[in-house]
Amino acid sequence: MNWLHEKDKFEESKNWIITNQSLDGYISWDEKGKCDPWDHCECLIALSIYKEWDAFWLGVQWFFDNINDEGLIYAEFQKGKPSKKHFESHHAPYIILPLIQASLIDKKQDYHKVLNQTQLDKLNKIFKALKNFQDKDGFYYWAKNDDGYSDNSLITATMSIYLSITAKESLAPNLITNLWDKKFDRDGVDRSRFSMDFYYPYLAGIKNNKSEFLKSLESFYVKGLGIKCVKEEPWVTVAESCECVIAALVNENIQIAEDIFNDIQQFQDSEGIFPTGYQYDLKIFWPEEKSTWTNAAVIIAAHALTCKINTDSVEKNVFLELCNFFKSN
Repeated sequence: MNWLHEKDKFEESKNWIITNQSLDGYISWDEKGKCDPWDHCECLIALSIYKEWDAFWLGVQWFFDNINDEGLIYAEFQKGKPSKKHFESHHAPYIILPLIQASLIDKKQDYHKVLNQTQLDKLNKIFKALKNFQDKDGFYYWAKNDDGYSDNSLITATMSIYLSITAKESLAPNLITNLWDKKFDRDGVDRSRFSMDFYYPYLAGIKNNKSEFLKSLESFYVKGLGIKCVKEEPWVTVAESCECVIAALVNENIQIAEDIFNDIQQFQDSEGIFPTGYQYDLKIFWPEEKSTWTNAAVIIAAHALTCKINTDSVEKNVFLELCNFFKSN
């Protein structure tokens, strides 16, 4: 696999993302107009991989325009207007991932040189705001609203923050892993039934045991179809499958990564776009949507896979570069 050969296969996925970008720069899930800032950033990573710089920087500008004085961004927008007025801890910091990916693709896109001073100040404010989300043990509350901070810490949000801080500061935060069971049960409910809670610590380089990864994978991988979102549900999702591909690559389980990625190629439709998920008992695509962030995840996974396989490639993927940092430190 070589990215220059593979990129044509996912051109329409990239185009679908641009089609759902507003004139203001925000990228909606689909034509209905909902925008989640984290998913918006995921789409920006994909756009940077394709060197769609006009769309990329327009999206970056929208993001910074919506960062408030505290360094936070609302959790959801509907047609450009805030529709959920709380703040999730991992949303604002994730902007660093597309910024880093852009500079890896083209040094001329180095955010230190492209962003104006106001935006750079906001970027620093974003990461300072994270300290307010930390509890006494150093774990991050999931969200904040007018009533204060949520008493939940989520694995996926924490791992996203971990990746973001590492990318920004070149310094991996310290997490007390023996407190995980206590911290990551949401409202006392075990979340191990969610595939993201399994693979995200591997994606973030916190866990690195290859055999443990494969054992946990057995609960979620439906061979020939992809990764289930929830352990007991007959529903594979394309985005979770792609994130698991990246986690497998970071964990050096390259063959598994290839297998999962090849499995989901069957879901690409005649227009070249991927659906959100497939309910395999009913044999239907569900929900009935084609989400931009799902297609972004496909692009990122394809790019990471080609970068990992072709070690002499000039292409660089931000998740693999972070993985190299973890290994060297």
